[in-house]
Amino acid sequence: MLRGLAMGALVFVVALNGQHPHVKTNPQDGLTYVWIPAGVFQTGCSRGDAECFGWEQPRREVQISKGFWIGETEVTQAAYERVTGTNPSRYRGARRPVDQVGSTDSGQYCAETGMRLPTEAEWEFAARGGSVASRFGELERIAWYDANSDDQTHDVGQKLPNGFGLYDMLGNVWEWVEDAWGREGAKVLKGAAFFNIARDVRVSNRLWAAPDTRHRDMGFRCAAD
Repeated sequence: MLRGLAMGALVFVVALNGQHPHVKTNPQDGLTYVWIPAGVFQTGCSRGDAECFGWEQPRREVQISKGFWIGETEVTQAAYERVTGTNPSRYRGARRPVDQVGSTDSGQYCAETGMRLPTEAEWEFAARGGSVASRFGELERIAWYDANSDDQTHDVGQKLPNGFGLYDMLGNVWEWVEDAWGREGAKVLKGAAFFNIARDVRVSNRLWAAPDTRHRDMGFRCAAD
């Protein structure tokens, strides 16, 4: 049995057959979304992390004042095609993350499904899953990266989830967020991708690119209030 719950402009479908009440399905794209509670965390270079780059500084305390929904997985090719009627991906597979999408493409998809891109702070808070470490688990067990990916994306949800039950927050594809980089016109991406070396695959790391950059390692997941 299914029941629709109005969440502002977005309607989630909640399964009443034992599904966790903080995990819901968006009927627009068929993907699962997880509720992330409000909280306070340290963003930027994790304490004790000797691998940080300069752009991960300074470390500072950030308050997430309101809870939010975020994709349990990266947006899949099946979901992207369902919503947009197109599939720009280089590495084809219905359950693989959509790739070769820009920030503009990603934002439009999220808007069409009643959602938005997460902020960088929301993304990092969700990615940490309650952990204060640079990674929320042993890298081989939680992420597709250069040492285990065979230089390609993989089906979402194959690695272990973090403490919030989110998959592939590290590795597989870089994920666009809403924040702009300090340089004019650039947008931030988080999480690293399948061809990044281990040092790159940490929750505080970031990448930036022009909004319409479409690369084989770029994807996204949506969020909602």
